[in-house]
Amino acid sequence: MNQTVLFISEAGYLRSDIRGGVQLCTDEYIRYIRMAGYDVQEFPVKPSFSFINRIKIKLRLDTYEHYDAGPYVDDLVKTIQASNIKFVFLNQISLSPWAETLKELLPADVKFIGLSHGNESADFLNDITKPGRPAFLQTWKLGKLLVKENYFFIGLLDGVVVLSEQEIAINHWIGANKVLYLPRILEPALVEWKPKHQVAGFAGTLDHIPNLYGIRYLAKALDETGFNGKLRIVGGPRSVGETFEKQYPFIEYVGPIGDDELVNEVATWSLSINPVFWYARGSSTKLAQAINWGIPCLTTPSGRRGYELADESIVTADNTPQSFAKAMARVLADQQLVNSLKRASETNAITFNAEPYIIRLKEFINHIAGSGD
Repeated sequence: MNQTVLFISEAGYLRSDIRGGVQLCTDEYIRYIRMAGYDVQEFPVKPSFSFINRIKIKLRLDTYEHYDAGPYVDDLVKTIQASNIKFVFLNQISLSPWAETLKELLPADVKFIGLSHGNESADFLNDITKPGRPAFLQTWKLGKLLVKENYFFIGLLDGVVVLSEQEIAINHWIGANKVLYLPRILEPALVEWKPKHQVAGFAGTLDHIPNLYGIRYLAKALDETGFNGKLRIVGGPRSVGETFEKQYPFIEYVGPIGDDELVNEVATWSLSINPVFWYARGSSTKLAQAINWGIPCLTTPSGRRGYELADESIVTADNTPQSFAKAMARVLADQQLVNSLKRASETNAITFNAEPYIIRLKEFINHIAGSGD
């Protein structure tokens, strides 16, 4: 029988009808663990919205305080003991404080592994600096995030799994010792492609700062080049999408749509764009969907982080909106380039091999099991 591991996650990230970046990453982490030969026992939890937490969240002063282990501790200890669980995976670093509570009640051979969805302190740094000069309380929060991450990595977690090679260095710098990188899983699920001429598309959450500023910067750059194609935008909230549509004549706002509708919509695009202009959480995961569907893609060096690509032609020269806008206009004006990027997506989906990373995950878990930490 395979060894059982416990996978603690916010319930909304498990088997959700909403397939956002966090849900996709969660699903991939579970797949990797199962492919490594473990049975995954899921333990869904809910965030804690106490009065104090609501105030902190509203003021954006919360620092890894969204979850309260208290109501779940008894069930967790019973589950871990009953199933003889030796590895507890915490889906997102924000659940790290639970390791402190549980370690006091469990044997030392029960290990806790954090599953990162992107470094929060670095992400917050970009969030507060891109719109302008950060306020004092924002700077205070950034410092507190770094201090807490250092404590999680050094004092609580026995290992950390990350989404990109860049995050290995960041987490080592903050204090993590055992860090493993697992790339996004690519596998062909080709759709019937019926592209409309000179139509590009974007799908994502529009009030997520990297997405919001990505579209804002790109639209401005496209406008300056006299772009004569179409950019169709999928996602909510509607107020943001409608504002873009009113501001730029080449933008068509589709709105938020379901997964089945999304496949049909994306199949009409000549180009799926991923305009990510700095390293950011939650902005790269959905690129895998377009690649797997065999849709021509265009992304940036920042947007391709966490991917092992056989064909890099889908990546622009740099992380500037100007380069992206020029590349986008050039591709859409040339059907041969569009077809070339389609072949690149298909190649990337077909040639990706997860096996080396599955082996590394097994070795990583075994190393943690044998450590004296």
